[in-house]
Amino acid sequence: MEDEKNYILLRIFREEEDMKFFVDVLDDCNIDYKVDNPQSISNDVLSSAYGVQVAEDALQFKYMLMVAEDDFERAQTELRSHIAEYFRNAGSEDNSLLNDFSDDELLDVIKKPDEWSVEDIAIAQALLEKRGKHVSNEVVDAYRQKRLEEVRKPKFGGYVTIIIGYLFAFLGGIIGIFLAASLLGKKRIFNGEKVNIYDKATRTNAIIYLVISIIVVIAGIVFFAIR
Repeated sequence: MEDEKNYILLRIFREEEDMKFFVDVLDDCNIDYKVDNPQSISNDVLSSAYGVQVAEDALQFKYMLMVAEDDFERAQTELRSHIAEYFRNAGSEDNSLLNDFSDDELLDVIKKPDEWSVEDIAIAQALLEKRGKHVSNEVVDAYRQKRLEEVRKPKFGGYVTIIIGYLFAFLGGIIGIFLAASLLGKKRIFNGEKVNIYDKATRTNAIIYLVISIIVVIAGIVFFAIR
C-alpha cells in the first residue's frame, strides 16, 4: 500500500476483533486500506480532519480503519451489501435496539446515512422486510443520493458574520484572517467527498476581507518597523 495516497477515516474500533469483519470485506473486494492508532494522532489533527467527536472518542478506541480516497465510495457500497447479507443469514437484527423503532423511524434511519452506521441501515432494512415493508437496495441508494444532495449544499454565513468579518479585517487584521479561513473551509461528508461549508457569496466576501486583513497586518508591521 502506498503511503502517499490520501486515506479517509472509515471507522474507529476498540478492539482488533471488532474490526475483523470490515477488514475481511475490504480484503475480499481488493479495496486499499490501512490501520492507524487514533491515540498516536493529536486531538487537533483528528478534530480538524474528522470531527470533534472522533477526537474525543480516540481516547477510548485503539484502531482507526482508513480507506484510500479513490476506494471510499466502493468500500461503503460493498460493506452495506455484505452486512445486509450477514443479517439476512444470521437473523441477529432482532437483538438490535432498532427493533423498538417504528416503521417510520426505521425508514428515517435509511434516509440519513450520514447519521447512522452501515450496520444500522442494514438492520433497519432487514427489520422493515420482516414487517412486510420491502425496501429494495435501489430505494436505499436513491435515498442515499438524495441525502448527498442535501448535505452537499453549502450554507449562507449570514449578514452579521459578513459584517463582523469586514470589521475585524479593518480593525483586527489577524482575527479577520482566522475568520475568513473558517468561512473558506471545507467539510468531509459521509461518502468521503470534501465540499465547501459556505456558499459562494459567503466565500467571496471572505476572500475580500482576507485580502484586507493581510494588507492591514502588513501595514501594521511596516508602521511599527519604521517608527
